[in-house]
Amino acid sequence: MSSDAPTAAAPPLDVFQKRLDGLLIVALVVWGLAQLAPHLAHPAIYIWDEAMHQAAARGTHETFFTPHIYKDPVFPADPRHWWAAHVWMHKPTGPFWFGALMMHVVGVTPLALRLASLLGHLAAAVSIFLIARRPAGRFWAVLGAAGFLAMPFGWQLVQGRIFGDVTDCTLTGCNAVAVALLFHATRQGSWRWGLAAGAAVGLGFLCKTGLALTPLGIAATLWALGRLRFCPGPRFSTVVTMVGMAVLLAAPWSFYSAWRWPELHDLEARVTRAHLFADPTVDVGPWHRPVDALLNEVNTQSLAPLPAVLPLLAFVWLLVRAVRRRELEVVGLALWVGATWLVLSLSVVKVPAIAWGAVPAVLAALAIAGADARRHPALAAALLAAVATPWFVKHLPVLGDVRAVLPTVLAQTRARPGLAEGLVVAAAAALLVALVCWRLPRKLSWAPLGLGLVASGVLAWLLAVAFPVAKADYQARHLDDLYVTYSREVGRALDQQTPARSVLFLAQDWDVPNSMEYLSLMFWSNRMTYRRPPDVVSARRHGYHPYLVSPLAERYAPVPGVPPDAALRAYDLEAPRSEPAPLPDGVMPLAFREKDMEVLGVAAGHAGGGRDRYAFYVRAQGVPRALRVVFHGPGGSVERMLEPGAALRQPATLRRASWFIVPVLGPPSSGVTHLELGANGQRVTFSRPGA
Repeated sequence: MSSDAPTAAAPPLDVFQKRLDGLLIVALVVWGLAQLAPHLAHPAIYIWDEAMHQAAARGTHETFFTPHIYKDPVFPADPRHWWAAHVWMHKPTGPFWFGALMMHVVGVTPLALRLASLLGHLAAAVSIFLIARRPAGRFWAVLGAAGFLAMPFGWQLVQGRIFGDVTDCTLTGCNAVAVALLFHATRQGSWRWGLAAGAAVGLGFLCKTGLALTPLGIAATLWALGRLRFCPGPRFSTVVTMVGMAVLLAAPWSFYSAWRWPELHDLEARVTRAHLFADPTVDVGPWHRPVDALLNEVNTQSLAPLPAVLPLLAFVWLLVRAVRRRELEVVGLALWVGATWLVLSLSVVKVPAIAWGAVPAVLAALAIAGADARRHPALAAALLAAVATPWFVKHLPVLGDVRAVLPTVLAQTRARPGLAEGLVVAAAAALLVALVCWRLPRKLSWAPLGLGLVASGVLAWLLAVAFPVAKADYQARHLDDLYVTYSREVGRALDQQTPARSVLFLAQDWDVPNSMEYLSLMFWSNRMTYRRPPDVVSARRHGYHPYLVSPLAERYAPVPGVPPDAALRAYDLEAPRSEPAPLPDGVMPLAFREKDMEVLGVAAGHAGGGRDRYAFYVRAQGVPRALRVVFHGPGGSVERMLEPGAALRQPATLRRASWFIVPVLGPPSSGVTHLELGANGQRVTFSRPGA
């Protein structure tokens, strides 16, 4: 008996695979958020790049198409001094536009700009998966993408704690997305997907100019290789639309800024060229490095904890597989890594994150090598030897002799153990295994597969375990640093309590460690800040009301609204007083003295990250010296040292002050019941005023 009733057809395989890919991408995004999002709103603004980028983003928030640090300089601004510039074009403006827009969503906090870094890394990870899933399989593609999201150096970049931060993170995301879209456009034969790839290139150019053009070079080279029938390549129309869209997005701002600020535009163009070619007339900092620094210093730092030889070996395998199998993605990845490394190796300046834009390709290459190791015993042996390089360097110092015979142009390879020895042991292992497998008895035919599985397992462990563990360890060791800020509380108060046309003079003799406090204060207060003696006359001449920001009791009227737990106080320079300012309201009085040091009071406030900040009000009757303090509570005890140097003023200045502030991070004040002060352990009851 037959029935004409329709039966439910099984979903086609490609539909299932698309759903699986979607689930894996969602899992990667969740993993990336777990690795990178915690603490992203921390208040510390790191020295150099992030400090200037945050200040420039705040300036862009105020005048969207005029990125600046000093909006209306009270003192002459030298355009060559990009750390104290008027209009700021030392880096492309794209990330700062994003940060300025995000400030309208999440508020004026460092989180706004760092969200661009987070999105760049998430986009790069998804692109790694999409690129590597065909040549390496989904399992290894996920491992490569997940490993990228858990790299210690990546965490530093996203949190703003290393050179490059938002510009390199957004460049990396744009490059990876552009390459993934290029591969898809090539397989689809679609010029429309070429438009999307070009848009990613254009956005990347607005983040980091020349380094964003790598996908265009890959597209043109793949087209040429396709014409030569070496490998699949994009249509000419795809390349043309890709270039056209990139120009359409990137050119208007480039032409406008060149027309609006021609001298500054020319200067910054010279600075960019000076990173590639030596120019003694341009200051590019202390980052001149030899030709092999990228394969040594740069890769060792950015790809830690991987040995320096491992990414190089993965690139070599890309070349081997590209020649053997001529796959689109493998050839494209080889072009991506090779072109980036070659150009940057020939450049004279090599900062730590300079090659980060190609790191997604390196992770994809590692995923491909891991997938191939079980089928290629020589590759497996080379990978295992590369991973074991630190052991060989330690236990076979004779291997170091190979560095002495290298040419002097390879200065870092000669001087730094690791790369040369790794190449020797990897090559020797690959050759030995290849010879053994050639004459391997039939009864041992399982051995190559076993070796390959071991190598694949070790590489999978590095991507899935070693990276997250190393990142977690680095994060734990530097977590306190994320919540050290001297300027947030006083800056927010000044933003609310002072006229818009105000100028701040910061009384500090040196910077907070790993910070440029005048830029941090400028970010939080939205007021121009100078670290120089107050100049009331110049401020008045330019129509600005002058204020002093200091950790001392000054002889001026205090600005209201500054929390007592702030590390700095603010004073109105137009309102002098005959006596130093008293302790602020809200300070818990203390009466402790040890020799020439007195602790007059303490105030506490929430710092974030499960920490509180404490401001100890101290007086020095003689030479300032450190005092011991222990926070006691039901949860245990935490010991800190009150270092007078934390006030960032000279000892002689501190001795003349009726009080000064020593800030310190400590446990949540809600769990503190007693303070133990001094070498003799005098205990005092701790209670926050009003609590």
